[in-house]
Amino acid sequence: MKIAILGLGGVGATVAGGLKKYEKNLIFIARGETKRVLREKGLYLESDKLGNQTINPGLVSDDPKEIGTVDVLILCSKSYSLETACKKYVDIIGESTLVVPLQNGIMTSRNVSQWLKGKGVVSDSFIYCFSNIVEVGHVYNRGELLRIGIGFADGKDNEKARQLVSMLKEGGLPSNYGQDIMMSIWEKYAMMCGNSCAFIYYDCEAGDIQKDASKLEFLRGIYEDILRLAKASGVSGLEDMPEKYYQHFLTLPPQTISSLYRDIREGKEETEFEWVIGGGYKLAQEMGISVPYMEKVYQTKAE
Repeated sequence: MKIAILGLGGVGATVAGGLKKYEKNLIFIARGETKRVLREKGLYLESDKLGNQTINPGLVSDDPKEIGTVDVLILCSKSYSLETACKKYVDIIGESTLVVPLQNGIMTSRNVSQWLKGKGVVSDSFIYCFSNIVEVGHVYNRGELLRIGIGFADGKDNEKARQLVSMLKEGGLPSNYGQDIMMSIWEKYAMMCGNSCAFIYYDCEAGDIQKDASKLEFLRGIYEDILRLAKASGVSGLEDMPEKYYQHFLTLPPQTISSLYRDIREGKEETEFEWVIGGGYKLAQEMGISVPYMEKVYQTKAE
């Protein structure tokens, strides 16, 4: 299969590591300095789980004409760059191209389908991955929590998705196909969005929330908001999520924060706030679901 990876930061580089055996089938979509470095040196991945390796793809390019139609497009860019990327590379998508978006949030597959104007077959997917860019062309993937899930909300089967999951597994990256995909996506969203809401609203780390009963009540309220929204979206099996995640939060090291809150605290111009918290809040508005705690966070940040 001809597999393109768009976005060669922490997530994209780690996925590429899982496909090292098939590197000559890989296309890295990159531009500027990143393109130059990847062409000259390849991509160096330092990974606790996948090992240290250099991936030399068959092609590094940012030219849709040079890339041509691909069998699989794995989208690993940040959420705020995704619409622009989809519109720029829509011409590499064929009727049966599998598109795998790995961004945070619960609206991603729907948005990608719209931006691609219905082209290709867009999966519902997620990744657990703790990776960071050391320098251009060098990514460090830390820890053992690394896995990908790919499936479809409507339960349809797709041979390319099955094949991609098999290839990733072969490369040592734990991957699953089709197993309760929407429940898994909502589970990840509930923890990442729920914790970020509390960090952002109170502008503090986990330890400050853990020792304040009113802040903990707010955190539990966020989890309940997300559970209500998930149920309204037709996702079941999360009934124990608020209590489970609440108890897990109490065990976090006091200095713990989420990557979204870190980006906001550091004053980064672009963050995933609108895509993660804004996405859930706007979905609730669209469906007429009450999410009072999430609304407080969204309105406070919007001000």
